[in-house]
Amino acid sequence: ALSAVSPGELAGRAGRSSGQRALRLALAVAAGIVIVLGAAHLGSRVGLVRSGGEAPTAAVARPIRSIAVLPLDNYSGDPSQDYFAEGMTDELNTQLARISQLRVISRGSAMQFKGANRPATPEIAKVLGVDAVVEGSVVRAGDKIRITAQLIDARADRHLWAQSFERSSRDVLALQDELASAIAREIHAELTPAEQSRLASAPSVRPEAYDAYLRGRYFFNRPSDENLQKAIARFEETIKLEPDFAPAYSGLSDVYLWAGYNEGFLTSSEAKPRAKAAALKAVELDDASAEAHTSLANFKLWYEHDWAGCESEYRRALELNASYAYAHDQLGVAFALQGRLDDAIAEGRSALDLDPLSPQIPLDAAVAFTWKKDFETARRLVARAAELDPAYFMPRWSAGWIEIQAGSVAGAVTPFREAEAMESPAYVTAWLAFAQGATGDRAGALAGLDRLKKKSLRGNPTAFDLALVHLGLGDHDRALDLLEQALADDSQMLGWLGEDREFDPLRTEPRFVALLRKLSLEKARGESDG
Repeated sequence: ALSAVSPGELAGRAGRSSGQRALRLALAVAAGIVIVLGAAHLGSRVGLVRSGGEAPTAAVARPIRSIAVLPLDNYSGDPSQDYFAEGMTDELNTQLARISQLRVISRGSAMQFKGANRPATPEIAKVLGVDAVVEGSVVRAGDKIRITAQLIDARADRHLWAQSFERSSRDVLALQDELASAIAREIHAELTPAEQSRLASAPSVRPEAYDAYLRGRYFFNRPSDENLQKAIARFEETIKLEPDFAPAYSGLSDVYLWAGYNEGFLTSSEAKPRAKAAALKAVELDDASAEAHTSLANFKLWYEHDWAGCESEYRRALELNASYAYAHDQLGVAFALQGRLDDAIAEGRSALDLDPLSPQIPLDAAVAFTWKKDFETARRLVARAAELDPAYFMPRWSAGWIEIQAGSVAGAVTPFREAEAMESPAYVTAWLAFAQGATGDRAGALAGLDRLKKKSLRGNPTAFDLALVHLGLGDHDRALDLLEQALADDSQMLGWLGEDREFDPLRTEPRFVALLRKLSLEKARGESDG
């Protein structure tokens, strides 16, 4: 459950803050993460920012090797075009992230600083731990698109370069590549032959198809069930107009995977073949797309529990884009589920380094610390996430989950109840009912079961959610029946069985051992404890 949020959602949630509030939170969170995860690792990044006593010429002389793309302003004079400016920002970020010599901050963290009230550039750069920022504007008028961008050396607060780029709507991909190439030249980043070729070979795309794609991404970044359905429609519209446009298939796979995880309007079984087909098509169309390989990796992780296969795909994605925070984050979760906790912590650090203002990544990073029984660090990370997005249910859920792992099921009841009171999926209610049942509150658990039925898709709780409730009530045979049914139903929740402590009462049961074997998780607990 900790990994069910995409990078797009992080930005959508984080973007609710004002610039000054975001800065205050960011400074506190960035400082806390340095303390929690080790100053030597993240401090090397923050140290790139010029201190007050350093001569400006020294700062300028150092090469720029880390960068953030701040949200491009919509200068079209039409607020309905905000999605287009946001999409242009995302695409420029993606193009720059493919340059291996650059470390590029994730769009989720950069989107914190959207709007006219953003803090001063050096302050933003200090929070994000970068040498330079790109800022600018986008205008779409008729068939023409113009992006005006400027590059700022944040260490000296010095404008290095500014330029405008204009193309027809059909050549929007070439415009993005041209802009990314110009920035690379300005900072003297050496491109590999493959990077040069990719930036010089952008295909044309129908304007209406690309517009539909950007709208799909816009809805995907604000992922209510309603918006996820809108995203599916827009990505399918893109594919109908441009059948060979790989990013639309990757986006479609991500939406279906997410919808199948939460089961808010599609069951996991309904979403599975659609997510797989779209991911495979994305890789087939563009084997050099980090996003496509990450979509396929996510499918292999959450649906197939193919641990070697998902790791291979994540590794391929990171070869193509070492700055892809989401791939680091999900690879870290995959390692944690297998009990490879040190590997998981390392990937979590990389993700936090690249997306320091994400409320989700610290939650994912907390998983491995929890299972290493470093509960203090795990709780600090969860507290950081809650500071970044107080309205997000997941930090409260995570707080309860950590209490269970620490051996205090009673301590989980209150945070679970708080999470349920927020906008949250049905599985949060199932966890609350589990905790109530496990602490002897049978009436509370049964009441939770009634609420679960009302919240669940078509009034039918998932087998996994029901298994949790019956496990809390002490009905182990029924819980095992339901876990086996969850496997048959293609539940994406089963990866947690290898390590999660609430399943400890079942670990000596032959049926549970067989279930772990089917998930290739039979050795997970032994490896992590060793």
